[in-house]
Amino acid sequence: MLHKIVLCLCLAGFMSSSIAAKDVTADQKKLAQTVFELERSVAILQLSTASLGDYQSLSTKMAHVKSLEYRVNFLGNLTFLLCMSLVVFFFRLRHQQKRVAALESRLERQETGAVNKDD
Repeated sequence: MLHKIVLCLCLAGFMSSSIAAKDVTADQKKLAQTVFELERSVAILQLSTASLGDYQSLSTKMAHVKSLEYRVNFLGNLTFLLCMSLVVFFFRLRHQQKRVAALESRLERQETGAVNKDD
């Protein structure tokens, strides 16, 4: 009988601790949600109390960032075009070298043919 009572007490203690743990996690989630909503409200309040000077300085900073973005885009496009022009240049240079080599070999054959006819 005493064993049954001890077993029931242990089981009840285990059950109450697991239920308490579930309640704590639910409370923590609710608390985290409340903190998030409070932080969001504070951020909105700070934005609503900003002065006209704050908005103007933010506007000038945004314009500066946009101009930097346009410059970076322009320089990126210019770099790409320069690389592509180098690729085209090297292909044409290679083609010209092949043509020069072919002309030189043809001239050598003609010269050797002219030398053989003279003999």
